[in-house]
Amino acid sequence: MNQVESSEDGPKERALFKGKIKLYPDISYTNYFCSLCHYFVMTFIFVSVESLQPLLFNQRYGIHPKDAGMQNGYMLLIDIATKCLFAPLVGIMSDKVGRVPVLQMGIILTAISICSMGFAEDIYPQYCISRIQYAIGAITLATIPFLGDYVLDETKGKASAINVILAAFGAMFSATVITKLLTQNFSVQTTYVVVGCSFLCLGLLYTLGLKKGLHFKKQRKNFKNAPLRDDLIEKSICPYQNLKQIQHEDFDYIDYEGEVRTLNQIKQESSFGAAMKIALLAGKNIWIFQGYVTNFLGRGDSILLTLSLQIWSQQYVDDTLDGDEAYKQASIQAQTLSGITYLVIMVGAIFYGFLFEKVSKNKLLFTMFSLTMIGCFLMNFAPNPKSPYTYLIMSVLGSGMSGLYTGALYFVNKYAYTEFRGYISGLANVFSVLGILICSFVGGVLQDHWSKIAPFNLFGFMSLLGLILVVWSYYALYQNRRVK
Repeated sequence: MNQVESSEDGPKERALFKGKIKLYPDISYTNYFCSLCHYFVMTFIFVSVESLQPLLFNQRYGIHPKDAGMQNGYMLLIDIATKCLFAPLVGIMSDKVGRVPVLQMGIILTAISICSMGFAEDIYPQYCISRIQYAIGAITLATIPFLGDYVLDETKGKASAINVILAAFGAMFSATVITKLLTQNFSVQTTYVVVGCSFLCLGLLYTLGLKKGLHFKKQRKNFKNAPLRDDLIEKSICPYQNLKQIQHEDFDYIDYEGEVRTLNQIKQESSFGAAMKIALLAGKNIWIFQGYVTNFLGRGDSILLTLSLQIWSQQYVDDTLDGDEAYKQASIQAQTLSGITYLVIMVGAIFYGFLFEKVSKNKLLFTMFSLTMIGCFLMNFAPNPKSPYTYLIMSVLGSGMSGLYTGALYFVNKYAYTEFRGYISGLANVFSVLGILICSFVGGVLQDHWSKIAPFNLFGFMSLLGLILVVWSYYALYQNRRVK
């Protein structure tokens, strides 16, 4: 295979932050900064909707938060089923139609659904319909792979860290805005409208600065109907690097000829099933497979930092407080612990972003899964939400979670094949919502019938499974090298 380099006479790659982030030659600074706005605004809207739902159920439908577990569970199941159904479709559309048009449709649909939520007369069917519309829009926002499209592979680790930091800021900004609106005596309906309309304006505004048209439009003209070649797959995986560098990054186990032959056969089928076959077969690349694993775990842990912490903290509230005041105190304690974790996640993401590009990926995966598992199991010994020991446990948990968040972005966006990046991103989001489903549904059942700490134990065992898969992938690479 030949080394892939940019032409001296052609457009040059752009660099930011003293060369720490490098962009593809056809990507401008405006394109990149608008993509950062996307990750910030996306997380802001996700956290806002989930934060407002218990309040809506209480004020509009008369359901107290502590009695809303079943309704929240039903809404979550509907949300996840919708996302699983539409995530692959959105990924395929983003590859075939273009990133920006699909994103704009998702923004408009999401904003309309949020505005309508506050005025739903009943949970079924009106609020449920709005929630389905929101789920379609939300999975559209999450699936578009801007990081993979814009940033050169050699700096995708640091770029992933920046995206995680922006997403964490979006989550904290949401809590601040929602609290401010509600303390200013805004009704829940008005709050939904303000959030929805603000998102619509901001969302459509930053899309004006994103790369327009079909991604890699010139390349698509050249090989849209042509057979895939091994050099194109190499370029998709690791552009601007030669074969020797690829081998140093543990790529030497890949059977390029076999992958090209298989993908060429499937590519002849213009169907939804063919697209999913391609995304599934891409998992034969161990790093794409690890991207699916980190997406599965990296999104599911958000349930621990919201619902699970809230329910666990509730049992330590003073018995003399009435229902509403007790729920408020538990919420403050849970948000404090969640804030500590997110702060550690933001700091940890910086280190993981640099290390993914410098050290063994298997060692990093082993470290992050181990820290997450240990933090989850240590929650069995947490005395109460206000204990310094509990703060330390949440710090350990956050140090592992920051790796999961960063890895979920890094692996899929770096190693997904260029022509099929939307397909692979769509399937990765299916794994994400499945992780949320297991943590919320199974964890909720165990929390009700076994222990308030059960969701943390469940996620600890899920992290242990990730640890086993890391050992397996390391063994697979080691065995391949021995054969060679």
